[in-house]
This record gives sequence, structure tokens and C-alpha cells, in this order.
Amino acid sequence: MEERLSLVETPVGLIVFNDEEVASYAFNNFEEAVSYYRGEVVRGVASFLRKWKGRIIFVERRSAVSTLSSIGLKPIVREPLDDAVKLRSDFETILKILGLSVEEYKSFMLMVANKLAQDKINELAKRKDLDIVMALQSYDELVKIMNVIQDRIIVWIRERAPSLLEENKDFEKIIERICFGNFESDYVKKMAELYLKSRECRNIVEKQIGDFMEETAPNVASVIGPILGARLISKVGSLARLASLPASTIQILGAEKALFRALKKRGKPPKHGIIFQHPWVHGSPRKIRGKVARLLASRIAVAARVDYFSGRFIGEELKRELENRIKALRGGAS
Repeated sequence: MEERLSLVETPVGLIVFNDEEVASYAFNNFEEAVSYYRGEVVRGVASFLRKWKGRIIFVERRSAVSTLSSIGLKPIVREPLDDAVKLRSDFETILKILGLSVEEYKSFMLMVANKLAQDKINELAKRKDLDIVMALQSYDELVKIMNVIQDRIIVWIRERAPSLLEENKDFEKIIERICFGNFESDYVKKMAELYLKSRECRNIVEKQIGDFMEETAPNVASVIGPILGARLISKVGSLARLASLPASTIQILGAEKALFRALKKRGKPPKHGIIFQHPWVHGSPRKIRGKVARLLASRIAVAARVDYFSGRFIGEELKRELENRIKALRGGAS
């Protein structure tokens, strides 16, 4: 029977359990440790581990699999790893195996943790889909501000100038009249000016979202539109996450509460979430909205995967196919 190998990773070095035997490797410096945890093949680590080349070794960290495989080992992820759990409960044994003092361990660990955290921050800062998420949040906040201002101005108009509503039902035109007309109430005029400035800012942010989506997820933007596409990416956190989701999950993104409520009470699950806002869904007859939402979600899933993994543009093709399928569905429903 083959001996069981387990790899326990610590910030300062590696410990291999080979049945009753224990072997260790202490990183020479924190740069070597950081390189290893980045997934790079470090010469010292590779020399240490190659003595078990071709052997099965259990690890806890999934991201270590590719590194260990490149060295020639056969890693298997096991969470939790028994040897690691036992070792973490006995800190003095870790220090003894690695030949370090408490101060040396803590100092080295802090340097490695700080560097890896900084790398992660820099990686997030470079992500284009992070710009999409932040821009969409700004867009939604501007819309909320405009809605609040609109409500306050309408209340004032109904109480003090109802004739404005009688003359014109278009709120945007009423706002412009208040801004450029003669009104005794200065604060209402300032609020109207603030509404127009917020609208201008919202339009700028909307255009920026379109640019970000065109650069990062052009296929998703083509299929469902830049704002709704950005809303889906924002909901799951990244384009990578959206690309990993099945169409059935994309279909109900944004309707999680309704789904859990339906599961709890054994009711009907929701047929659509965020994508209901798309005209193809909410503009379809009620009895086929579920089918339309399912069809749209399937093409969004394809578009997201192509955007993330390939970069080819097939958005127009997907959109054209969708339009034909939806027209056929609507025709059958009528």
C-alpha cells in the first residue's frame, strides 16, 4: 500500500507528512514565499518536493494544485486536511519543525501577508469589471437623487403652481420652465437646477458604462444592453463570476428573495429577475415571459463566456438569433 503524503502550508514554510515521518522546508526569504503563494514554481520548493515525484499528495489549497502538478506530484484537494488541523492546534510543534522562534515566525508571516494583500489590491484595481460595478453604483445613486428631487418639486407644484401640471404633463419640460422662468421660490428653482445637473451627470456616467461594457463585455452589452449587462456583472461581482454561472441562475439573478420564499413555502419559483427589465421580457405576453427569460438568459451565458474566455465578438449574431426566436414565440402565443 502506497504511503500517504500530506502537504501542510504555512506562511513561513512547507511541512510534508509521510506517514510517521515529517519533512520541512523553510522559505529562504519572504519574496520566495510570496512567489510560491502566487503559484510560481520556486526552485528551492521544487527541489524539496521532487523527491516525491509521481506520488499522490493531499493539499488543502485548491490554487496549489497547478503548481504541484508542474513539479511532478499528483495533488488531491482534501478539506479539511487532518494533519493540518492537528498541526494548527499545536503552534510550538510548527516552530520546532521549521526551526524558528515565535518572533521570527510572526515577523516573516506579517511580511508575506502584507505583500500578498497588496498584490490582491493591485489586481482588483486593474480589473475593468470593477470600474463597471462602481460606475453602475454611481448611476443608481444619481437616479435616486433625481427621483427624490422630482418628488419634492411635484409636491410644491401641486400646492403652489398647479397650473404647470395642467399646461404640461412632461416633467422634464416643467423643470426647464422652472429653471428659466420667473418664480418667487428660489429654493425650488435651485432644486430644479440641481435636477438638471444630476441628469447631465447621469448621462455622462451612462455613456461611461457603455464604454466600459464595450471594452470588457461587448457581447453581453449587445445581447441585453450596457446598463442591464452592467447590472448583472455588478450583482455577481465580476465578469468571471457571471461567465461561470449556468443560464438558469442568470435567469433569476435579482429574485433570490422570491426564490427562497417559494422554496420555503413550496410555491412557484420566480421566472425572471433583473432581466425582466429588458423589453423582450416585460414586453412579451405574460404566458410566455418565462420562456423568453430562459432564452435570453441562455444567450447571456454564452455571451459572458465568450467575453471572458475568448474575446471574439459574436454579439450581433446572438442578438439576431434571439430576435428571431422571440418573434416566433410571440407569434405562437398570439
